[in-house]
Amino acid sequence: MNFDTNNTIGGSAPKGTRRTSSPVEPAVPATTDATKPDAKASADQVQLSQEAKKLGQLQAKIDSSPDVNLEKVNEIRRAIAEGKFHVNPERIAEALLNQEELLG
Repeated sequence: MNFDTNNTIGGSAPKGTRRTSSPVEPAVPATTDATKPDAKASADQVQLSQEAKKLGQLQAKIDSSPDVNLEKVNEIRRAIAEGKFHVNPERIAEALLNQEELLG
């Protein structure tokens, strides 16, 4: 890539000017002791709202609870094995309709 350091427009530069074919390096500000970050400076601080704190607590509770309620699963297995498990189609249909409304 060629850069024209003289900001000329067109194919030729005026006499007495020169073109450069080296890339222009970005300017880097000089750092002094006053501009260097102080390692002992206080860290940034963030304050969470009460709602954010509650959400964090709820997320921690969800994360700590098991994905599957094994007690309930075993209860249903026993009921099926004993022939005592009854399917309530109306309850299932109602739950599906409620879920559809929520997604709706």
